Amino acid sequence: MNKKRTIIVGGVAGGATAAARLSRLSAEREIIIFERGAHVSFANCGLPYYIGGVIEHEDSLLLANPHMFKSRYGIEVYVRHEVVAIHAEEKYVSVKNTDTGAVHQWGYDELVLSPGAAPLRPPMPGIDLPGVLTLRTVPDANAIRSFIAEHGVKRALVIGAGFIGLEVAENLHHAGIQVNVVEGGSHVLPPLDAHMAGYVADLLLAHGIGIETGRIATGIRHTASGALQAYNDEWQSTEADLIILAIGVRPETSLARAAGIEIGETGAILTDEYMRTSMPGIWAVGDAVQVVNRLTGKPMRLALAGVAQKQARVAADNIAGRSSRFKGVLGTSVLRLFGTTIAITGQNADALAHSADAEFEYVDGHHPQHVAYYPGATPIHSRLVYRRKDGLLLGYTAIGQHGVARRVDVVASLMGKGGTVYDLAEAELCYSPQEGAAKDAVNQLALAAVNNLDGLHPVAHFEDITDDSFLLDVRETAEVCQSPFKHAVNIPLSQLRNRFEELPQNREIFVFCQSGVRGHSATAFLNQRGFCARHLSGGYLTLKRYV
Repeated sequence: MNKKRTIIVGGVAGGATAAARLSRLSAEREIIIFERGAHVSFANCGLPYYIGGVIEHEDSLLLANPHMFKSRYGIEVYVRHEVVAIHAEEKYVSVKNTDTGAVHQWGYDELVLSPGAAPLRPPMPGIDLPGVLTLRTVPDANAIRSFIAEHGVKRALVIGAGFIGLEVAENLHHAGIQVNVVEGGSHVLPPLDAHMAGYVADLLLAHGIGIETGRIATGIRHTASGALQAYNDEWQSTEADLIILAIGVRPETSLARAAGIEIGETGAILTDEYMRTSMPGIWAVGDAVQVVNRLTGKPMRLALAGVAQKQARVAADNIAGRSSRFKGVLGTSVLRLFGTTIAITGQNADALAHSADAEFEYVDGHHPQHVAYYPGATPIHSRLVYRRKDGLLLGYTAIGQHGVARRVDVVASLMGKGGTVYDLAEAELCYSPQEGAAKDAVNQLALAAVNNLDGLHPVAHFEDITDDSFLLDVRETAEVCQSPFKHAVNIPLSQLRNRFEELPQNREIFVFCQSGVRGHSATAFLNQRGFCARHLSGGYLTLKRYV
């Protein structure tokens, strides 16, 4: 019996998942993986923690090996074998053994491309100096560990303050190294809006990590002392013994381009929802593939293992004759940094404010992860973004020590189904004193949005305040003395019903408390009394970040 042969270019999350799925669906198929590196499947998300010593042994990062693929799934894996050319019309690939240099041709019935992405190394002076390194593979991590040990690294500079850059910064810090981070954008963690990123900056500074934003390095040089230094025409970084480039990745598309496969406007491989490329018989998955934002419908790139695995499953299903579709991405991401979790799904307020459709609103919250009376309650600083006309969920960011990822997962799940703030307000979530509240943190945030949409709770933000605005602080006097807010009139909520006549009837009143709950009550009361009151969402805990 003639078996069909499927060749997969590249392993790790995309290629390895496609191979394993296809073997389960099509046991008689011959499946071959060619991986140019030494490892067919490794945990690249764990690499920063290997550098910092949290993961002690390299073997812990290696998820599977060729023997396991062969014995469990009947899949042939060739590591250190690079596919150097695709001959699409004849349906074969040229494969180079990187140890010997020998090149052989392998025919296929179907071809799956999973070449991944490579760290950006822009063509600038000094980029190849010793000690200027990137992190993408296990050998990269070993090179960083070796350089630290051999050169007694005491100071490091991380260029790029995205998820990977900050994970690397934290782990270098844990290794006893003084770390400075440089970011070309206006704030750390660009996927967050500037306000929410402020919490992350505070966290880094509190742990001794130096931060510079708005700095784009155009070169790297040795100083007079022999240290490394990034620079541009108007700026120079602190001196460092080691520089880690974490400025993003570029999709590996050279093989696809050479074969005539269509490339999307983002510079990544273009596929349809079945993960088929423009070339018949060829699929593509993973970091090299252009994806579609489910909220905006716009193309983008998103290098996440979960996305690659979902795409791989879809490709394998369709190769095996099943009909599966990849529906796009929301960009759900999470980072654990110095004991604090930072997570996001969907779009942030800054991005929406600069988009063509700015018809959105947001609410801020600082609700604890479980009921306040149970010991250990800590706040989740959060921002929920939704569409004004119908409450469609557009984005959610949350930062806190406990329970953050669970809340973001809830919102992401609803968002993926076209959910609204009304759906989130009604979501039935787990409750016990140790785990949540009868109205969970995300329920309460959604209820604030619902009340706003229904006209019961007019929302305002710091950006709405002018020099002539009337600010009403309804916190208790002792709270105000401890943390006053300039130019606000203080009438505690406990006294408001007896003192509301002191307030101006002909002016808009911006109401706030410590975190939002009392401010909501005060706003509702004043509006029922004929005042024009709006609640400053998130209260003092949000406002203080702006002043």
